[in-house]
Amino acid sequence: MTASITASAALEAHTEALLCRAAELEATWYTGPRMWFGTSGEPVTGSQAAAHLESALNLLDREGWEPSAFGLWEALEGPIALTGVSVSVLELVICAHTGAGAAAPQLWDKVPGRTFDQVRALLTAGAAYARRHGPTDAADH
Repeated sequence: MTASITASAALEAHTEALLCRAAELEATWYTGPRMWFGTSGEPVTGSQAAAHLESALNLLDREGWEPSAFGLWEALEGPIALTGVSVSVLELVICAHTGAGAAAPQLWDKVPGRTFDQVRALLTAGAAYARRHGPTDAADH
């Protein structure tokens, strides 16, 4: 029991550090609220992006993850503004984790050796980041 509590605490600390690093990256990559607007200029709230990322994970759980046929690219498909912001959130999380200067999340799961647990962790961390750091709307309160 103690080992699983220790492992859980270590995972929680790692996730917390990852979310903090992603917030630092956002501050240096984007000016103002630019990240939270889709290419159409429509605003996206943190809770909307989080829900989109969670829906993508649920879709992959239901349909099965097969990176060459049905992966992040397909699961993230949706309204253009929402998809664009969600992809930006995932890019921040990937870069915070890897130290990369840029990443294409829709292609990230096609890397040889990638596992569904890693895809799940990315989407879960992305949803947590969006919920914590994304803008809120009056309806979110």
